[in-house]
Amino acid sequence: MEQLLQHIYRAHFGKMVSALLYHSGISRMADAEDIVQEAFAAAAASWPQQLPEKPEAWLYATIRNIANKQLSRQKPLLPLDDAGGLPAPAAMQEDGDLQLLRLLFACMRPEFSPKLQLVMALRYVHGLQVQQVAALLGAAPDTVSKMLYRRQQLPKERDIAFSSGFVWWSEQKVLMALKVLYLVFTEGWKYADEQLCEDALSLTKTVIRQARVGVADARALFALMLLQLSRLDTRTSETGELLELEHQDRSRWNKDMILVASRYLHESAEARHKPFLLEATIAWLHAAAPSFAATPWAQIAALYRQLQHISPSPFVQLNHAIALHFAGQPDNALALLAPLEEHDFMQRHHLFHCSMARIFTDRQQPRRALEYYEKALRCKLTPQEEHFILKKKKQLLT
Repeated sequence: MEQLLQHIYRAHFGKMVSALLYHSGISRMADAEDIVQEAFAAAAASWPQQLPEKPEAWLYATIRNIANKQLSRQKPLLPLDDAGGLPAPAAMQEDGDLQLLRLLFACMRPEFSPKLQLVMALRYVHGLQVQQVAALLGAAPDTVSKMLYRRQQLPKERDIAFSSGFVWWSEQKVLMALKVLYLVFTEGWKYADEQLCEDALSLTKTVIRQARVGVADARALFALMLLQLSRLDTRTSETGELLELEHQDRSRWNKDMILVASRYLHESAEARHKPFLLEATIAWLHAAAPSFAATPWAQIAALYRQLQHISPSPFVQLNHAIALHFAGQPDNALALLAPLEEHDFMQRHHLFHCSMARIFTDRQQPRRALEYYEKALRCKLTPQEEHFILKKKKQLLT
């Protein structure tokens, strides 16, 4: 039951908030958020006794009933088996995407810091848990909780109005929206959550169709998402084990998806903000390579160097170093990774330690590799990731 509620929460929280704002008399985001939270609390209390035939419709109807109570005590309540005017998930297609984007844009008030805008969009529009938001942004969960709490304590008149901020010609807001959508896609990709990936793809496509600025950037992001999705089914073996890129079956990569992505990448050549264009180009080089060994690693390393210059991050630096290693420059790779040994967040992330372990494995230094795999096991891991690292350790010990 808890798993079902979590799935619906992640898939529909933002849609429910935006539908409530759009179709009812609720005008403020904080009020709508409270109503949706109350409906999920009601579901958690009643569903263990009797699961409704249509859980999403039950929640939509409950949300509408709570809203009616708050708006007018005289309004009749709706039966729980009736969605009551709020659109069911199946009906929320293009109009639903526009509503969700309106809510996303409403989070981007200029008086809020860029980080708070990201936190609010990930939490309220896409329904990610505080721990997920913190992991995506490289922040502590307590920090994210405090940011949200302070936002909730704002006076009523400073709450986020649903009607504000929906400006398709505001380049800053379009670009911020694209950053949020990429983070959402990344979360879906990490956990093979097709719903999150599809939501991010659909909303990015809506930006391409509707926005007056930043369209080339949106096309680059759309291409990047498609290129990554093209190999989603090959990331794990038949038994569910994680597979490294070199061991994935490239014949199973979705060639039609890669072809469509190539067209969008070509159309994004005029992107003003290059990070998505560079990342999509890197993803295309991987997709176009006939084999892992034939991958143009030196070219990929050069693209990561450009990306680090215009959009620096420890993950870009990590990927740059990995590309250098596979391009036959392991010493340069280790030199690039050395500063990350002092980076607190990267020291808590298994990808850094696994990358170091891979380099030392290839350098025939198994003891050093084992040290880094041990550090990786002390990081927060999914069961799949833990199994992968333990298998790597076993291979070094045999």
